[in-house]
Formats: sequence, C-alpha cells, structure tokens
Amino acid sequence: MRNFTCVCGQGVFFENTLCTACRRRLGFDPQRGELLALEPDHADPAGGSWRCADTELTYRLCRNDLDFHVCNWLVSDSDQQYCLSCRLNHIVPGLESSTQAPLRRERWARLEQAKRRLLFTLLAMGLPVMSKSESQSEGLAFAFLEDQRSNPKVLEQHVLTGHWQGLITVNLAEADHVEREKMRQGLGESYRTLLGHLRHESGHYFFEQCVVRQGALEGFRELFGDEREDYDAALARHYTQPMPPKKWPEMISAYAQAHPLEDWAECWAHYLHMMDTLETASDYGLVPGGVMDLRRQPDIEWCLWQWSRVSVAMNALNRSMGLEDAYPFVHSEMTLRKLRYVHQRIYPSSMPTQMEASV
Repeated sequence: MRNFTCVCGQGVFFENTLCTACRRRLGFDPQRGELLALEPDHADPAGGSWRCADTELTYRLCRNDLDFHVCNWLVSDSDQQYCLSCRLNHIVPGLESSTQAPLRRERWARLEQAKRRLLFTLLAMGLPVMSKSESQSEGLAFAFLEDQRSNPKVLEQHVLTGHWQGLITVNLAEADHVEREKMRQGLGESYRTLLGHLRHESGHYFFEQCVVRQGALEGFRELFGDEREDYDAALARHYTQPMPPKKWPEMISAYAQAHPLEDWAECWAHYLHMMDTLETASDYGLVPGGVMDLRRQPDIEWCLWQWSRVSVAMNALNRSMGLEDAYPFVHSEMTLRKLRYVHQRIYPSSMPTQMEASV
C-alpha cells in the first residue's frame, strides 16, 4: 500500500481518522484512492458535509463511522448513506445492548479494516468491485457471522469462512486473536490472518471474472488441474485426514492441495500479499527502481525478484524481534508460473516476457 500525507505535510496511515499534527479529520476517498484531510463544510446548513482541505470536493462520513466508529471511508454520492466498502456488507454482527456489544464491535472493526485493505488493492488494480444491489448475480457481498460456539444465542451452529456466489462469509471468531491462533495451530497452518482470509476468498469470487470470462480455462487447467473435480469430496478428504496434511513442495501451501480452485485462491491471495507489500516497501525506499504503483501495471518479473529479497528480509527482521516469520512460504518454480498466470489474469494486457515464455 502507498503512503499518505496530510495537507499539512504530516505522514498519515490508511486507517487514521485524525492527523496528529494539524488535528484535521481524515477520510479515504475510494474513487480517488487517497486519504484526504477534511474541514467542516460551513456552506451546508445541516452540518453533515465535509470539504476536502485542498480541493472544493465535498463528502459525508459513512453511516458506520457516525453510528459505530468502524469505518473511515467517505461518501460522495448524496443518495448513499454508506461508503463503497460498507455497501458490500450483507450481514454484520449484532450490537444490541449487552455486555458483549463492545467486544463484537471491536472484532467487527478489525474485519472492516481488513476488508478495506483488500478493496484498496482490488480497486488500485482496476478490478470490478460492485455490490449485490448493483448486480445480484455479479455483485460482491460480505457476511460477518457468529456461531453458537462463541454466542449461544445465535441460530448458526457452525459458521465456516468461505465463498458462495459472490458472498464471502467470515466467522467473527477469526477477529479474536487468541481463537484464530488456536485454529492456526490446530490446522497445522503457518499463516492465518483476517486479511489472508479475505484475499483468499476474493480469489474464488474473481475466478469467474478473471479466468472463465477471459477464456483462460485451458491455461488454468494446465497449471492448477481440472476445476470440475468434485469439490465437496475433495475438501472432505482434506479435512478428514487424521493429521494436518504435509505440503507437497511444488504447492504454495498445504491447503492448495485440496482442490484446483483452492490452489488458485491460495495463489491469488499470495499474489495480493506480494503486490501490496512490495508497494509499501517501494514507498519506503526499501526496493530499487522508484515507487511502485498498482494503478500502473507492474512488471511481474521485477516483482517476483524483489519479493524473493523483501520476504527474506521481513522474516529476518521478525526473527530479530523474536517473532515468527512474516512470510513462512517458499515459491517453487511451479508456484512462480502460477503467480505469473494470476498476474496476466488481473492485467490481461500484459504480454509474457521472454523469461515467462521459456518456462
């Protein structure tokens, strides 16, 4: 992710709502892809508008910011109460008056933060992001649900994180750091984060747009296998094994082995991990070649080479702090081919380089 700067010159971060230097309100405009400094719009008699400090553009705060303080995205359409990100919400945690309401709001805020980071990258790459109200068949939606293991009062006995026909569901317990760590260890996973979940599930959503509709199934099957394999049976085999499966060295993760569509979603997620982190690293001057901007098609070979350096450095820095590796994965040559394939599906105008063609 790129860095942002307040109009006063202070560096600010994507999640910030206030500049600590000039005390201006901050809000993110998803259309411009910028975190903006705001000032009250005194021309608005109702007092609900904000003016960008360095332009004449006016905005309103998202309803989920006003009511629950879980969003910092702006609304530019006068007919809307919710921002682009929050309009994608299908189900959010119940915040009825109870002793658990503050905890649910905190977990919901973490999910919203991860969702906005996902959307930032998707929008920067020019991928379509529309709600179910815009297109029921092609829209994207999110459901953040509890089950009876964490809340006996709800109807759902067991909520699984997953994707179905454009609806991405995440168990609210994933936003509990302790519970998520228990699940990570229980499933033998080396990496498990909210952002990782959302990136993975978005891969399932974009399979239709980026593979099927681009007529790229033949190339997909050569790399990942036949997606027509019985999905439910494949996942049943994966989860009924007595021990967490060991990773085949050619695969990006153990879960990628479950089914070709899971392999695709895992590689999609890792591609987003790589590109977002490289954009951040380049903005901090940690990689050569100038500032990377996902709004302009990056060179995949440069990205793969720089990622081999940056990911090793990240892991070394984490170890120096006594932490686990930030990126505990090794890319095989087959995985590199799959990441190149993902790149070409996101940026279909990109042509294979000589190095790609020779693989």
